[in-house]
Amino acid sequence: MKYLLEEVAKIKIGKVVTSKKRFARDGIPYITEEALKKLSMEDDTSHLPKVDSTLKEQFSFSLVPAQSIVLNKMNLKETYIYQCKTDVCISHDIIAIIPNESILIGDYLFHFIKWYQNNNERCNVYSLMIDLPSIAIQHKVVQLLNAVEQLLKNKGSLITAVKELPKHFDNISRQAKQHSDSLHQGFEQLNYLYTAMLDHIFNGDFLNDLQQYHIFQRLCSK
Repeated sequence: MKYLLEEVAKIKIGKVVTSKKRFARDGIPYITEEALKKLSMEDDTSHLPKVDSTLKEQFSFSLVPAQSIVLNKMNLKETYIYQCKTDVCISHDIIAIIPNESILIGDYLFHFIKWYQNNNERCNVYSLMIDLPSIAIQHKVVQLLNAVEQLLKNKGSLITAVKELPKHFDNISRQAKQHSDSLHQGFEQLNYLYTAMLDHIFNGDFLNDLQQYHIFQRLCSK
């Protein structure tokens, strides 16, 4: 079933935290546009300023729950995309999409937005439409996509580890280079596969195939 994004998620605009008194050594990570650019490339919130969580009842922070998607622009074609692993606070230059987890899984929304950004023209988040299967099917989809994405994230460290093997063993430079070249090719194929999977899942083919499969099952059971 196709939904307007606002029907299955809350879109929230951040607020400025102006007082230094509201920050603390330990607290809730505070994301600005500059921080988001870094997070989209390297998922590490440890270096971010922290909002004192004990003050959140006293002041109106823009608190965003884990699994939300944060962007720096309404236009999906131009934005940076990051999915929160923990609760965060967002600045005035950040937009958060908070999925209704009873109908839309955060990971599913994350992969959908990545696919949409790469395959569609300019689109405002408020006019975005999303076709949703059941929660059970969303879980199966994201398990596969997350596994592939995790391998791609580890590409650099794995290739570096293979290249450094000659430091620890004698006479394996040639073999290490062969393995490194094979890894490069494998990751290129994996990246192509991930892109193809996103396209099949979110361009409508996957849900059409799924619907036809269920119809076939019902016919066979009669």
